[in-house]
Amino acid sequence: MNQLVFLILYCWMSMPTNSQFRITFTHLPHNEGSVHVLLFNQPEGFPNNPAKAYRSFKIPISDGKAELSISGLPVGTYAISTFHDHDGDGIFRTGAFGIPKDPYGFSNNARGMFGPPSFEKAAFSLKEGPKNISIRLKL
Repeated sequence: MNQLVFLILYCWMSMPTNSQFRITFTHLPHNEGSVHVLLFNQPEGFPNNPAKAYRSFKIPISDGKAELSISGLPVGTYAISTFHDHDGDGIFRTGAFGIPKDPYGFSNNARGMFGPPSFEKAAFSLKEGPKNISIRLKL
């Protein structure tokens, strides 16, 4: 039993990780509120189920943009969904037919035809070296 625990810990500790991952969110209409970010490492739950997200973040806004730096993520495939929560209620507002009322965005600046893009369209590969991406929020 001890050998199994040791093997699991060894494999987990030897997994390659990314040293630094930086995301810049641009084209925010004002500095009020925050940017909510969901980071997914699987298609299930993408783009709007926080319970299925790998990690979630709430980032302050300054000068019309927000920045997030993450270190130590396992190497792999990820996708991001985000929105500008201007009133601080944590809710992504939509109107008739699900049309967004809050600025939103996805990694790769992916777009869907009639709704959000698929995980595959928004997915990017995170390797061991530093990575910087930019997501432009749109309404």
